[in-house]
Amino acid sequence: MDQKGSHLWLIPVVIIGFNCLVFVCLIMLGYKKDTDRKAAEAAEAAETATVQETTGAEETVSSDSTVSKGGTQLDESFYDEEAIEENIYAYSSGYVLLLTSSESDLKIQMVKEDGSPASGTDWKAVVKGRESGESFTAEDDDEDGMIYVDEVEAGDYEVEVSDGTGISETSVISVKPRIRYTASSGIRSIVMQESQIDAAAEDTALTSEDKENEGEFKGIDLPQGTRGIDVSKYNKEIDWVKVRNSGIEFAIIRVGYRGSGSGVLVEDPFFRQNLAGAKAAGLKIGVYFFTQAISTEEAAEEAEAVASLVNASDLALPVYLDVESSGNANGGRADGLDTATRTEIVKCFCETAQSLGYRAGVYANKTWMTSRLNMEELAPYEKWLAQYRTAGPTYTGDYSMWQYTSNGSVDGIQGRVDLDIMVR
Repeated sequence: MDQKGSHLWLIPVVIIGFNCLVFVCLIMLGYKKDTDRKAAEAAEAAETATVQETTGAEETVSSDSTVSKGGTQLDESFYDEEAIEENIYAYSSGYVLLLTSSESDLKIQMVKEDGSPASGTDWKAVVKGRESGESFTAEDDDEDGMIYVDEVEAGDYEVEVSDGTGISETSVISVKPRIRYTASSGIRSIVMQESQIDAAAEDTALTSEDKENEGEFKGIDLPQGTRGIDVSKYNKEIDWVKVRNSGIEFAIIRVGYRGSGSGVLVEDPFFRQNLAGAKAAGLKIGVYFFTQAISTEEAAEEAEAVASLVNASDLALPVYLDVESSGNANGGRADGLDTATRTEIVKCFCETAQSLGYRAGVYANKTWMTSRLNMEELAPYEKWLAQYRTAGPTYTGDYSMWQYTSNGSVDGIQGRVDLDIMVR
């Protein structure tokens, strides 16, 4: 055998060894890359976990413009500012809480933003003493938007009213230890203008019993006294200087009325200009309010409504509650009251008006004063009698004002007008 040929077997061994070395290097390089990748993924996972702990949720934006929040796919309008504003508005209450009180009682009323009663909802009130911390609850069982609470101790209270679905309003009220109606700034929000209601259906005060079929007024032998008139929107525009120059010395002006159908409180559309005109002309002024109250709470509310519209300092004459038939073809809400209830309503109105600094009285015709009111219980208050007779009243009870015709004529007023005389 040749010496050189004897070493040929080493060539494949070297080649195989070299290939094995390359293979091992490749394996080691792949292992390193895999280790680096896993380390990077672990670092990323740790960072993501930290973000989740801080924000409470993971958010990613995909190519189809959706947002992933807590694993739930939401359209990106979820973050639309306008949508958020609408959502907030949807949860705003849209109601006003009104609180009023006299001696040892509390009236809680919810009204809508337009002033109409928030009826049809089972409102619940939590009343909490601000000093004592004691609380009690009351509920609007008849769902008329009003809650009445009797026998409340004097003090300051926080009242929260809710409907159980998230709508809630809170306000405070002071219950007085004596009869003194707490004037609420909220009362003005429920005294409406005629443009807001169906006036033809609500303002139905009509000439009743002694006022019907009077005929043309042809003069009357009047007792000694001061001559005056009473006016409302039906007398339209008035020249008050001419009225004064005609010999009229006082005017009783309608402040407003309670609707005979819905019970809404309404300001007479001519009240303000009549008050200003009569005052500028130097006339003595009184006012009246046509009632359709069916409870003492509503009577007190009517007195407060008057007080919110006219200052006691502007009046030389009383605030009268006009008590008569509604004239509503379907029957006014107060037409069917019994004598005792109606008398209590008048008493409450007068007491409330007096507690607010006004002289108070009642207006009615002879029939109502003799059979539909207990005048003995109304003895402390002024009486304004309506009885149209050329020979003078036949009513034998007490009165200080007499409305003797609705067919009067006065310079400065177009058409007929009610005439009155103050007999004492």
